[in-house]
Amino acid sequence: MVQHVPESRASDGISCDVHFTDVFKLLGKRWNGMIIVALLQRPARFGELAKMISGITDGILTDRLRELMAAKLVERQLAEGPTTAVLYRLTPVGEDLRGAFHELHAWAGRNDIGNDCDA
Repeated sequence: MVQHVPESRASDGISCDVHFTDVFKLLGKRWNGMIIVALLQRPARFGELAKMISGITDGILTDRLRELMAAKLVERQLAEGPTTAVLYRLTPVGEDLRGAFHELHAWAGRNDIGNDCDA
């Protein structure tokens, strides 16, 4: 149920429009946010990501990475070296979320929302 937004709040430019709906469909999906948080730290191989995100299965990680790649937030990159390795990294669009995720992290800290992650 959508609550009525008082006039004074509606004028600040924030409303429940299609942009918020689409963003929360993608980022609100279980694990997507945590994958982005992990990749904000550094590019990582699949196995490294799986270890960084406690509780995620390989199948779900594969599905979510595909979804985030389709949304142009994550990309695969071949790593230089003697063996072929694939790194997952944020695209410039994904990297642009850094400020928003930093603000969410700060908000959670100010309001004592969880404390088991150092994003």
